[in-house]
Amino acid sequence: MARGLPRLPIKGPLAVVAVLIALGVGAVTWAEKSGWLYVWVPALTPPPLSDGGAGTLLKVRDGDTVEVRYHDLALAVRLRNIDTAESAHPDAQRNTALGEETSRWAKSYLAGVRVRVEFTRKDWRIDKDHHGRALGLLWLDRDPVGPGPEDELYNETVIRLGYSRYVTTYGTGGPYHQRFSDAEAEAKAAKRGVWRR
Repeated sequence: MARGLPRLPIKGPLAVVAVLIALGVGAVTWAEKSGWLYVWVPALTPPPLSDGGAGTLLKVRDGDTVEVRYHDLALAVRLRNIDTAESAHPDAQRNTALGEETSRWAKSYLAGVRVRVEFTRKDWRIDKDHHGRALGLLWLDRDPVGPGPEDELYNETVIRLGYSRYVTTYGTGGPYHQRFSDAEAEAKAAKRGVWRR
């Protein structure tokens, strides 16, 4: 005699409801763990990256925009308080020699580096720019055991080297305001990058 599927302790419409609930819980759990829940419902705040916030840098788009591995997603991050000259704009006339220099430098400087993103919060979620990119600060993970004093704030380095002014259009650098101001003063005094004129 062939054996069928085991009998469920509940029958009829109640069994269908139980199966649907189990499938729904499983789907939401998968969507949350993979990161897709935060794409489908952007008002939710994604959980922080594991490993002390360290993540994999997937791509450097230009001097002020990167893509990082965020759970199972490639997340575009617009770096706060910097605005480098254009190098990859669809309107080629907006691209500049300084923008191309900055982009080449950024791609070389960030090659193979572990990073940590300090996201900018808006109320209880990650803030975004008008293109839908997450806003944040990029830390270069220089400490072998996780976040530490050896880590470098990339945004500050870009300002210090003169690839960008300290931009406060969307708010100051908060606790890093003085660091950014000092970096800009140093770049100005040395006539680096945007201060060459």
